Amino acid sequence: MMTTRERLADLLWSDSDSEHSRNSLRQTLSVLRRDLARAGLDLIHSRRDLIGLRPERLRVDVEEFETGLSARSSQELETVLGYYTGPFLDGLYLGSNAFDDWAASERDRLLNRALASLEKLARLVDTEAGLVLADRLLAMEPTREASYRLKMELLVACGQRDRALRTYEACKDILKKELDVAVSPETHALWQSLSSADAALATMPVNVPAGQRAGRPSISVADVVNLTGERGDDFFARGLVQDITTALSEVADYVVLARLPALPKNGAGDEARTAEAPRSRYVLSGSIQRSGDELRVNVQLVDAASGQNVWAQKFDGNSENALQFQDRIAQSVVLAVTLELQLTNWKVRDKSPPGPPEVRRLVNEALMKYFEMTRDSLMVGLGLAEKAYSLRHDNARAQRTLSVITSMAVAFGALPREPGQIEHALGLAEAAVRAVPDDEIARCILSFALESSGRIEEAIAECRHAISLNPSYPSGHGDIAMLFALRGQVNEALHEANEAIRLGTHDVIDFWRHHSVVMARFAGEDDQRALEVARKVVRTKPGFVRGALYWAAAASATGNRAEASRAIHHCLSQLPHLNLGNVCPGFVPRYVKDLHHARFLEMLSQAGLPSA
Repeated sequence: MMTTRERLADLLWSDSDSEHSRNSLRQTLSVLRRDLARAGLDLIHSRRDLIGLRPERLRVDVEEFETGLSARSSQELETVLGYYTGPFLDGLYLGSNAFDDWAASERDRLLNRALASLEKLARLVDTEAGLVLADRLLAMEPTREASYRLKMELLVACGQRDRALRTYEACKDILKKELDVAVSPETHALWQSLSSADAALATMPVNVPAGQRAGRPSISVADVVNLTGERGDDFFARGLVQDITTALSEVADYVVLARLPALPKNGAGDEARTAEAPRSRYVLSGSIQRSGDELRVNVQLVDAASGQNVWAQKFDGNSENALQFQDRIAQSVVLAVTLELQLTNWKVRDKSPPGPPEVRRLVNEALMKYFEMTRDSLMVGLGLAEKAYSLRHDNARAQRTLSVITSMAVAFGALPREPGQIEHALGLAEAAVRAVPDDEIARCILSFALESSGRIEEAIAECRHAISLNPSYPSGHGDIAMLFALRGQVNEALHEANEAIRLGTHDVIDFWRHHSVVMARFAGEDDQRALEVARKVVRTKPGFVRGALYWAAAASATGNRAEASRAIHHCLSQLPHLNLGNVCPGFVPRYVKDLHHARFLEMLSQAGLPSA
């Protein structure tokens, strides 16, 4: 807090020459010292040509404001933002160009910091309080687009989509009126996602093909068309169709209907063939082209009801290795179709660039192993994701895939819970969000990494952001349900968990959403119902140790000591080193409230989990 006399004189009396400005400084300091001495204050400190204020005797609200903005909890951040009561040195102008320019620059800088921190706080608190903060942001800076986007997201989280769309119109109007500019691509993309969500719901097919079990989409595989006409390629095309059909038939999640017949070249009998063809929700088709020994195969998956492309990819290979090429295409098609239909079922459009073919293949294979959800499959998936990431460190899909598999491997006990592992997963997720801010998948993966780091409120903010981007995304609702359960908000957790279960019926991570129900029921001391759902979770996913620990705790809380002991034995058979000292936080995230945490540990102790 020291500066030279010359610099201070030039700053305060920049319009005077050096001699006059130094003289003005001496007179001012003399008056200040006299007045401060009368009040018993000794604040001014000088040493040779340096002069300043004694920091130990001052409290500077700007310094406390800026230091406190690194706070993570909503309560701390709210306290710090109370220091900002208006523009910096509002109304103070000395007539010195240097000082007034500096003050104006600081005024803008501190305003921007306050705006950014208010937005952060709005994402940490509940939606109603967040909307109040969003309106405050707009009152402070009416042309700030980020504040309009925030309000739109919070309104969607409250189920007020119409108001969110009206907020977009208000943003568009004020930017045109005040700045004569259009909304940014990011704001327009948010508006499009809100508009298209309604349209998607309106156009979803409602007819389920006969014989198809609910939750299992049907696929028909059409002929691969030979575009170059060489007769030898017809055999390759037919073999490819058979390989894809066989590979898809081995995936239990889908019903593969009989192959669509080729249409007659003259068009005769089209209506009859169409009538005879089995109805399916999706149609897989393709084409083949040749250039010398090089082959190119294009494959696409189409929603039969809407006619829209769900997925498409091209494959290049050599006819000399035709069988290997067929196998590679069939494997890639099954992986991609399985993942794309999972996203379609969730009403999610992956916004992150897929990257080069090899990265795409590795990411798809890694995700397939991830969705198997066993310790062994997670470690295989981790290796594949690391390969994809090593090929393209900047690829958002590789970043988020490696992040979520790392976090889940820690949750399953496949990886040790070490700070380095968790921080690595968090860094990868943050990078994926920076790359594609409107990617709800990346937002949920970041939330998972934050939860693993114990940063529950920030994790909730990311889930809320994901839900605002896509209210139909079950993972957003399921993940926030678990976070609400950790905070002891039982009713909110159950509401979100049931919404996630409704939206994601029969998918591969349904057990995760039911586990959040168990956590909420246990926090609310509804132990019998917690036990009933915990049994279902363990039956569905025996290797999920978190679920088995809650099975043990709920059984113990209901007095089922023998069952609680069996549950602990089940846990220790998979993780022999598990004990009361490393279980929470460790394999299970910690409840926010001490009473919930203490009760959970007490029930595990009664069930027979060894002490540290």
